[in-house]
Amino acid sequence: MAGSRGLPTKVARLTLLLITLLCLPLALQAQGLFYPEARSGGNYMHNFYFPPAPSSTPWAPDWSPDGEWIAVAMHGSIWKVDPQTGVAYELTYSEAYHSSPDWSPDGRYIVFTADYEHQRIQLELLDTESGEITRLTDDTAVYTDPVFSPDGSRIAYVSTNPNGYFNLYIRDFADGDWAGDPVAVSADNDYGRNRLYFGNWDMHITPSWFPNGEELLVVSNRNVPLGSGNVLRVPAIENGITQATTVLAEQTLYRHRPDVSIDGKRFIYTSTRGSADQYNNLYVQPTTGGEPYKMTFYTHDAFHPRWSPDGEWIAFISNEPGVSQLMLLETYGGKLLSVDITEHHYKRPMGVLKVRVTESGHPEPIHHRVHLTASDGKLYTPLSAYARASGRGDLIFHNPGEFSLQLPVGEAELTFVKGFEFFPQTISADIEEGEVTELQVSLKRLTDMGAKGWYNASTHVHANYAGNLHNTLENLMMMSRAEDQDLVLEQVANKDNRILDYHYFEAGGNAHSVSEPDQIVVVGQEYRPPFYGHIFMFGLSEHLISPFVTGYEGTAIESLYPSNTDMMMKAKAQGAVTGYVHPYNGDNDPLLGNLGGGKGFMVDAALGATDALEWSDANRAGFFPLYAAWNNGLRVTATGGEDSISSLHRSKLLGSVRTYVYTGSQGLGMHAWFDAMKRGRAFVSSGPLLEFSAGEALPGDTVSLPAGGGDVSLKGWLRSVTELESLMLICNGQEVERFSLGRNGMSYDLDYRLEVERSGWCHLRTEGAPEHRFPLDVAYTQAFTNPIWFQVGDEPIRNPESASYGLRWIDRLQELAEAWPDWRSEAEKDHVYGQFDAAREVYRANLGQ
Repeated sequence: MAGSRGLPTKVARLTLLLITLLCLPLALQAQGLFYPEARSGGNYMHNFYFPPAPSSTPWAPDWSPDGEWIAVAMHGSIWKVDPQTGVAYELTYSEAYHSSPDWSPDGRYIVFTADYEHQRIQLELLDTESGEITRLTDDTAVYTDPVFSPDGSRIAYVSTNPNGYFNLYIRDFADGDWAGDPVAVSADNDYGRNRLYFGNWDMHITPSWFPNGEELLVVSNRNVPLGSGNVLRVPAIENGITQATTVLAEQTLYRHRPDVSIDGKRFIYTSTRGSADQYNNLYVQPTTGGEPYKMTFYTHDAFHPRWSPDGEWIAFISNEPGVSQLMLLETYGGKLLSVDITEHHYKRPMGVLKVRVTESGHPEPIHHRVHLTASDGKLYTPLSAYARASGRGDLIFHNPGEFSLQLPVGEAELTFVKGFEFFPQTISADIEEGEVTELQVSLKRLTDMGAKGWYNASTHVHANYAGNLHNTLENLMMMSRAEDQDLVLEQVANKDNRILDYHYFEAGGNAHSVSEPDQIVVVGQEYRPPFYGHIFMFGLSEHLISPFVTGYEGTAIESLYPSNTDMMMKAKAQGAVTGYVHPYNGDNDPLLGNLGGGKGFMVDAALGATDALEWSDANRAGFFPLYAAWNNGLRVTATGGEDSISSLHRSKLLGSVRTYVYTGSQGLGMHAWFDAMKRGRAFVSSGPLLEFSAGEALPGDTVSLPAGGGDVSLKGWLRSVTELESLMLICNGQEVERFSLGRNGMSYDLDYRLEVERSGWCHLRTEGAPEHRFPLDVAYTQAFTNPIWFQVGDEPIRNPESASYGLRWIDRLQELAEAWPDWRSEAEKDHVYGQFDAAREVYRANLGQ
């Protein structure tokens, strides 16, 4: 066993580099390039269905035929675990991340999946006698869910081959290799329209054999409008899907993974029973259909159940401790056993790395983020840490200050990050077999924005959203400290018909009771109608807004009534702050298409229903409607919130886009922060730090000038831990001047005289090139201030082109709404269209000035 007890200690050879970020990380460089041959499902499917790659804790259990061992995926390999002792032995290892093991009935082979750089997932085979690994597939497709037939002569699996959609196949197997061509049990099938989050093309996944080897139990959304599908009983023949019988009809989210019992009469599976449960529990039901019986009663999740060979026990994965844990449930009796991994016996040489991270000049350890690439190119984490892939594909974990872990022998590279106000560091350490390598890391500050009265938070964070991690507010606070945030703005939200994290809401409209003096937690709500666009609501004094969604196909809330305007006004009546979230992306004007993800914004900006417009990634598309709103004198605040879903193993990182708000002498407090945010005393950042002033005026303030205008002195301050390309002064939507940042591109001090002739506004905006974004989790670095306003005499802000833009936007919105098939009455339409007309009047008034 390559362990840590009794090992000699040596000091690491350090290669220390204060990152100026002249090179890219080894991880994938662009979001949207993961698993390119999987043309349906998207990031939700990657998180809820694909095996986590990497994961340092057990996943995907499968019993050995004799019931003596349980195979699991862990540390990127397949392991066998003794359920009596918790001792684990590594069985496979390669440059890929291995998962989804299934033992052959004779115990000779284990078929498993191999994830190569989050681009493709292949089927591979372990000969348990020789230890030899054979590649059963080697192409660019995705293969999942391999399972041997009861006699071992066939393997059922799921593949995106040949067209990119998820179908079931059966293939003959003999003597450690394929013995025939694939037989397609299902084929591509177009549902006929784009289902929310699930697309046009049906999926057919998670096969489980009946004991007779003639049928399969599968999950498929064939002819199903909502979710990943029903549980179907399907003949194990070519095109057997056409003879499928539904045995369980409920809204699913990839998690069911049914496993047929040894007698074929029932199956175990995991479910939330549609919207009934917040978390997944184990259920058992007859394979002919019937009423499900609940086996566990958790306030956390139970995943991936598998019957033991004698049917007396069920192995499954629990996330009660946060990260995944191997569990056993006694079928008759209900006894629960935790199989704690007591020893890891690697099949390769390993050493131990111990790390302590502090702030330069201070002895105490500090929270931080770690990017780690071991000598084999893979991520390893401490056993208590949740392994993550960022939105850009960087492999990371968060840590409260000190950690130790086992790594393969050779040079490991680690990058330590703490938000935007510390310089990242990259360190190389030599790992030697049987030794402990120690690192002492000291992070140097770039600046201290809090000391200047600026406090930051992401306006879009979720703790639990059906991911593999069971998250808590305390863990969210730990991650937020690692990302150097002052406030944690958690949002209760729906996923399909299920509501997540509602139990964290506290009435009163104040900071959550878990808050600490130097870290404020606010639990708000994301209201998520797919038509108008999602919005945040923070500071609700009485209750959460319900329903959480409108325009949701196949439910009793399909109509576009009530509008976002209605629901935001109800939230504001409770004292809430509101804003459109993740509304736009890319570079193109949303008005040229279908108005993006914030269709209702121009209406609600005009009617005063929305206080903010959020940036969730670097983009230029949002400036078209934002500048149009500002040019109409609508003082909507731009905010930053990345939409991190922190229970997922692949998601944007917490705080990767955030809002800095100036509260000045009021210091850190929920109400001071939101009050200043509503006033516009804020800037949006994915890394760069900006200050902007006109005399004593800050963003959100108004500079009054006499009729005819006058000369204004503008000052700006820009600092960044990554290289930037330029700093722009934008006034009334037009670039006034672009400033070169010099050799290092990481700082600029602006002193500029501006002649203001008419009422309007100005703000600062900066961007970096995509190749300089690491270790920031965005397509490219971007930051911009909210505007400083200029009032010239009594002249209002007037921009006919922007007024016309608002009118054209609402016309397009009404065209889209008119095409919606699920209005319940003309009265509903009249109400919503009346709001559209009221917003039109605001823009017409500006057009006619």
